[in-house]
Amino acid sequence: MPAPKLNPEFVVTIKQRNERGETTGEKQFVLFAGLLALAHELGLEEIDTALVQVPAEENQRTAIVRAVVKGRPGSYAGIGDASPANTNRRVAQHLIRVAETRAKARALRDFTNVNLVAFEELGDDVEDDRFESPPAPAARIHAARAAANDAPRKALPATEPQKRALFRRAYELGYEGHDAAGFIAQRLGVEVERATKEQASKLLDALVREQRANGGDHAAE
Repeated sequence: MPAPKLNPEFVVTIKQRNERGETTGEKQFVLFAGLLALAHELGLEEIDTALVQVPAEENQRTAIVRAVVKGRPGSYAGIGDASPANTNRRVAQHLIRVAETRAKARALRDFTNVNLVAFEELGDDVEDDRFESPPAPAARIHAARAAANDAPRKALPATEPQKRALFRRAYELGYEGHDAAGFIAQRLGVEVERATKEQASKLLDALVREQRANGGDHAAE
């Protein structure tokens, strides 16, 4: 049986342009959905992520996430970071999730032995109109694959670093002890010990935005 290969539909070509807008070359990138699809064919069993650093003013609002991909080919790790300096304006308010996607993409690249940089790893210097051809079919598959990937991850329990980060944010907001746990449970909708990774990630994003708006974001992992 031939070894699984990356579907060309998941590869996009982006034009490289200089400061005057002139085309200077082209470069190919792989969509995260393609890496995930190929990983499943190769025997993907688990993707685990952990928040390493919460974005804060003292770290230039940089979120750092570590991902570990496990399956038949072995175990591979990747680190992803996201900050206002390396994300576009549309996702700048979702730094933790962007960092997580980048971490998973880097681990999946090693897992699948794909040597193309993932499109999701790119920063603010790439715009959609630089696609050599509209990637609409791949984009639709990307959305479907991402939704399928999110489903099992939503059921995974929140990690210990996520829980510590939530309590640290609660303490900074003036909650202590049982009050902190009650505040977090109220915002999560469940007790912290029953929270999923997805719920914890969304609440961390929300608290970071709220503290930034209030000028009181001083936490770091």
